[in-house]
Amino acid sequence: MQNFEIAQKIKDIRERISEIKEEVDIINVRIQNKTTEVDSIRDRRDRLNDQVKQLSRKPKEIMEERKEVWDGISETNDEKKKIFREMQPFLQRIGELRKERDIYNDASRGTIERLKENYTNTRENLLSSDINLKNELYLFQYLFELRDRLLVKARADMVHQQIVRIKEVDLAKYNHELMSMEKQIGELKSQSHEGLEEAKELWSRRDEIRERAQKEHKAYIDAVKKLRDLNRQGWEKRKKIQELYRQIDDWRKEFKKTHDERKRSDMGRKTKDAVAKYKRGEKLSLEELSLVMESGEMK
Repeated sequence: MQNFEIAQKIKDIRERISEIKEEVDIINVRIQNKTTEVDSIRDRRDRLNDQVKQLSRKPKEIMEERKEVWDGISETNDEKKKIFREMQPFLQRIGELRKERDIYNDASRGTIERLKENYTNTRENLLSSDINLKNELYLFQYLFELRDRLLVKARADMVHQQIVRIKEVDLAKYNHELMSMEKQIGELKSQSHEGLEEAKELWSRRDEIRERAQKEHKAYIDAVKKLRDLNRQGWEKRKKIQELYRQIDDWRKEFKKTHDERKRSDMGRKTKDAVAKYKRGEKLSLEELSLVMESGEMK
């Protein structure tokens, strides 16, 4: 190979190096942009994940508070049961008095006002009316019956007053406590319901943000893969530049070789290229086939 051919080879390689360097510069810009993008996506993802953690922590606290609320409701119900047990003797007594009152009411067959009216009218008829003996005897019997019914009704009213007294005196304090407890339980249940609704809302927001975070994470993974691919491309091109510089060094060495040394070098390069084509399965010329056979690489 002549000197001018070697010089042209070196010139072509330098031009190729310049082209690759320009490609490397473009890749470096893309790497810088992609790095910025990766950092931005990671920051967004991390902020969203932090929000997910916070939104997961708050409902947990709410549910723990709800448990305390329901423990309070359970304790209040236990107190109610205790009060009901204390009320049982009074309630049992009311039941007994009601049965007794109902028996008297059934026997009296009427209200106290109606019985008094009938008694007064019957008495006046006996005193003022001119009636025969038979009717007079009947009215006397009816008058005595009304008197007995009035006495029974008075007894029924007296028993009813006992019932009223037990309710208004003995049971009043218990009823007041029960009403207070029912109000307290109602407030606790309302508090528990509000807490649950708040927790549901937080869970919903958490799931929504978690989905966004997952999308950002996927975008982050994709961006990192592209960044790695760009870095790989840059590394391969820089490696290619180093290889081309070594080729320049090799061609420079050709200047110092004798004619026979250059001839052997040319033959070595041709042999190397022929063997490579043979291994790739490409079609060979007769000269190339001969070189492969002489190299001993043909199998």
